[in-house]
Amino acid sequence: MPELLVTCLSCGLEVPEGKYCKLCGEPLPQSEIENTIEQDLDFSEEFQEIEPVSLPHFEVTIENISSEAAAILLAHAELVVIDKELDRIIEKTKATRQALQLRQADKTVLTARAETLRAEFEQMKTRRRELISIKKKIVLEQILEDLDKHEGRLAKLEEIAGTVDKEVYREQRVEILQTIKDLRSNLKEAIKTGKKWAKGIKKTLNEFDKEISRIDAKFKIGDISRPKYETSKAKLEREIKVLLGGQKRLDELLKLAEKR
Repeated sequence: MPELLVTCLSCGLEVPEGKYCKLCGEPLPQSEIENTIEQDLDFSEEFQEIEPVSLPHFEVTIENISSEAAAILLAHAELVVIDKELDRIIEKTKATRQALQLRQADKTVLTARAETLRAEFEQMKTRRRELISIKKKIVLEQILEDLDKHEGRLAKLEEIAGTVDKEVYREQRVEILQTIKDLRSNLKEAIKTGKKWAKGIKKTLNEFDKEISRIDAKFKIGDISRPKYETSKAKLEREIKVLLGGQKRLDELLKLAEKR
């Protein structure tokens, strides 16, 4: 395939397209679409956290789980999904850049494609910032962290037992043991609640599976168009991915809690 040639503004000669002239070494002119794609491929920007006014909204309603607890649980799961979607945008953007190397490249089509990719990227970037701003933890996770913290305190206290006043040692030990006892009691209730949540998630997943089957049937009998079918199915499949991620995280926490 013949190389696409451009005119170097410094030496005035036609040279193969690229960032720099192969004859004089000066930068070559870049088209607007190429600059757009280069910017799209630059994912080195840190996703700065924003202070949330409220918890991010999730369209999913899960039985037995409050909207706040569901948002906290599903936030990490959606972050995993978004990161994979960003990888997809990167690959599509690279493919668009490669298409520009073709002499017969349709600049209008490629420009539109790049603008669409940029819009998707900006939308996901905003959503990602909302999700990573969530610092709250579900009760089960917080109790496990607190248990680790106070059991660590107890271990350190035992290490210094012979270096502090005996009365102070007993005083601190009683306080830490009581805290651990209270946390273990709270953990039992949190496990019961977590198991109810797990049932709610499983029920919601079953409902989504039925909904996918429903729109499959509607499409096959001609009740809905292909674009509507593909959009609806993609949305449901994404929600299922997020729910499965939340389910996995909850299962991991329940296993850790039951070992305590």
